[in-house]
Amino acid sequence: MNRRIVFGVVSVWVNRAIVIALRLVLIPVLFHYRPKEEVGVWMLLGQTWALLGILDLGFSATMTRRIALAKGKSGSDPNVPLNEETRREIADLIASGRLICVWLALSAFLICGGAGFLYLRQLHVTSLSLSTMCAAWGIVCLSCALGVWSEIWVWLIQGLGYMGWQFAMASALDVLTIVLQIAAVLMGGGLVALAAAMAIGPVLLRFFLLRLARKWRPELFTIRGKWNAALVRGLISPSLRAWVTSLGIFVVMFSDPYLIAQLNGASQIPAYRAAWLVLYNLNALSVAVAVASAVFVSHLWQAGRLEELRRVVMRNLRLGLSIVACGGACVLMLGPRLFNLWLGPGNFSGGPILAIFFVVFFLETQATIISTCSRATEDEAFASCSIAAGALKIVFSLALGLWLGLMGIALGTLLALALTNHWFMTYRGLKRLGMSAWQHGSLVLFPVSLVFATTCIAVWLVEQALRDAPAWAEVVAGGMAAGLILAAALWTLTLDKSERARALLYLSFKPTRENP
Repeated sequence: MNRRIVFGVVSVWVNRAIVIALRLVLIPVLFHYRPKEEVGVWMLLGQTWALLGILDLGFSATMTRRIALAKGKSGSDPNVPLNEETRREIADLIASGRLICVWLALSAFLICGGAGFLYLRQLHVTSLSLSTMCAAWGIVCLSCALGVWSEIWVWLIQGLGYMGWQFAMASALDVLTIVLQIAAVLMGGGLVALAAAMAIGPVLLRFFLLRLARKWRPELFTIRGKWNAALVRGLISPSLRAWVTSLGIFVVMFSDPYLIAQLNGASQIPAYRAAWLVLYNLNALSVAVAVASAVFVSHLWQAGRLEELRRVVMRNLRLGLSIVACGGACVLMLGPRLFNLWLGPGNFSGGPILAIFFVVFFLETQATIISTCSRATEDEAFASCSIAAGALKIVFSLALGLWLGLMGIALGTLLALALTNHWFMTYRGLKRLGMSAWQHGSLVLFPVSLVFATTCIAVWLVEQALRDAPAWAEVVAGGMAAGLILAAALWTLTLDKSERARALLYLSFKPTRENP
């Protein structure tokens, strides 16, 4: 199980690293070759990949968990043979899930297409025509619908515990998508060309996932599953709660570009969004460990192995929060030097906004890791606080945005989450998993705070020493210092004594003895 989790985490990290690296190239290309207003509109449209989290009406989380719990009835070992009860239950889940995905895909395309058209009609832009924006939006909606149609095979692969392979394939498809987008921009393409390149991935992902499922668990395809109305009725309530949770999180995290477009104009989106993306990517890397281990938490919960489950959660928290603390400290200390080097002068949104984003994503990482593990035990208890967070986000950001501008919009996000998800998800999740607040504070938050403080001091010292050096030298040296501190933190906080000894054994070079 640990090897599966490590492989899943590494696959997610490789996927995120590839996407981040290519976006680091794509964003400057967009800034250089396309008008700033068009870049802002594309960031507005292009973020709709996040809609996949809400277009499935919560069935993604619930179906993956039910498949994992069904698999757990055969045992918590990832390679355990599946008994007859497990095979029959999973076959019915697949048959029911395929029909659900068809209807969800059709609904997603029609609803998103119509809502997007109404929004674009009242968006004030001067350099783009309505027909161009609508054509690009239609292609993006089609891409999202195809992604929803393919979800059943994602649920199956994840529920059975094959986490890493999905992300490995997604990495290759992300590379293809972003390379095509860069090529489209360099060849003079605009919104429509960018959207068309985005639509290729979901089609290919469905094909590859289905082939892997048939190869690894052929016994599941020897049983003909059937639509199970009672099973689907049992999925509706937890799925709707999961959907409301995702809807609230989506509104909080992805509504800023729409608010900025209304209050300040689309040209103000890119610099704000660039700062947001840096911290968001750290958050995505950090919660990868929770995503990769969630199905194994379900397996352990079903098998009653609670102490091992709590060890997994504790490790997830230490690893994830250390990444955000270390990376966030580096970004905060480098500040304008990092963004001016990356995007050019005049594209830094400011230190206060960056600091707000850091606090938001540190607390978000904590709440997401704990709630993901808690939800893996069939605890869908976060719908009310998430939808409240979404409502408060709109109210606070609009009010503070009119007063403080872009910083007010960011501050609205922080206040909305602090009053809802960030405390309730942490409290409820720790209670569900049998972990005390004292344990969490002393064994997770205290050592992670030391990592943050150490990184801030180290990067500041490097910056002072290289004050007269080129900007790239400051950024590289600061990043290397933060990376060394992170490596030391992960070594001491996430590995126990036996695992460190085993890692040293693997890393050591032992020459083989030659026969005389």
